[in-house]
Amino acid sequence: MKYILLILIGLIWGSQYVFNAIALEDFTAFGLMSWRMFIGFVTLSVLIVMIPSQREQTLTLTKKLVTLFLIIGAVEAAIPFWLIGFGQQRVSSTIAAIIMGMIPMLTLLLELAFKKGYRTSVYEIIGMTLAFVGLIVLVDPSADDFAGSFMGYFAIFMAAACFALALILMEKIPREISSVHATRFILGVYAVPMLLIWYVTDTDQPAEMKSILAVLLIGIFSSGIVYILYLNLIRLSGPTFTSLSNYIVPLVGTFMGVWFLSEPFTTNIGFALLFIILGLFIANIKKRA
Repeated sequence: MKYILLILIGLIWGSQYVFNAIALEDFTAFGLMSWRMFIGFVTLSVLIVMIPSQREQTLTLTKKLVTLFLIIGAVEAAIPFWLIGFGQQRVSSTIAAIIMGMIPMLTLLLELAFKKGYRTSVYEIIGMTLAFVGLIVLVDPSADDFAGSFMGYFAIFMAAACFALALILMEKIPREISSVHATRFILGVYAVPMLLIWYVTDTDQPAEMKSILAVLLIGIFSSGIVYILYLNLIRLSGPTFTSLSNYIVPLVGTFMGVWFLSEPFTTNIGFALLFIILGLFIANIKKRA
């Protein structure tokens, strides 16, 4: 089951790159971010109304729980989204992809540092390293790609650190709270204010129907349904395993580009696929006593 969830998360978040390219023809980056979060919030709200088991549940908010949700929303969405936008103005998307590929390693380090009794294995380290090599092979950075400002590198790295921290914190959400209710509240806290800021300050032009449809798909799946899968996988297999989806996402995005945007299938893609699959397999060899 955990592998099915991992693949589904990779497919959903990997496919968003194609839809992002379509949406950004008419929407600004901030407009796209605001709308996708709001649509994700609405999607989860509709699911709660439609599913009897979810409709019957209530979310009892305490000061501690609200604080946790506010922090998760900040480090999972608001802060890293801004950091990525800031960073990509100063470094190439290729280097950004490599730095974001450090999320599984950062998550592992955080678990070792703060999760009492957590142990890693040599297989996990080797597997993550192989998958990371696969990511570098996939994006194929040239010497020119490494030209960029220190602040750009630092911003992308801090975004990766935010996502890793969010993985650890999401595991702390009480299990009696359904993933639908939890993720809806986390998105809703920031979705409405950001949409209001967009309405007041942004200057998006009237969008074509294909761009509107792309934003709807991103919001429903990549900012709504996927977070239910994400939280469920964290609860099932822990933050480090869930973080491995970050190796699948750029690979799926590349294949989507090949299939839908007629981009070439290169040798790099083939080798990257081999490294990433092999790395994920090795990383999940059971620890021996």
